[in-house]
Amino acid sequence: MNNIVTFEDFTKVDLRVGTIIEVNDFPEARQPAYQLTIDFGALGIKKTSAQITTLYKKEDLLNRQIVAVVNFPKKQIANFMSECLVLGAVNGKDVILLNPEHQVENGSIVS
Repeated sequence: MNNIVTFEDFTKVDLRVGTIIEVNDFPEARQPAYQLTIDFGALGIKKTSAQITTLYKKEDLLNRQIVAVVNFPKKQIANFMSECLVLGAVNGKDVILLNPEHQVENGSIVS
């Protein structure tokens, strides 16, 4: 392990479940990516980009629940403002999205 984090550090990361409600191509991105619009329930709607084009088609992502970090600062990516970070397991160039096993309420806390 490179960096050890304390439990207190971990509790600062706000992990939530959201549902992808819109998916668009992102041709301006350096690496192939989609622009995602995600519903986090009471937390509202947030947008992000995700390099998940190798395993997922746009239509397969719609209405899919994912896990994301929702308390990072906004980040400019090309001409797009990313407001959260979708989590996935990285296997080479493939990213496998993390998601709850069963449908849960949007905005549910992940701990």
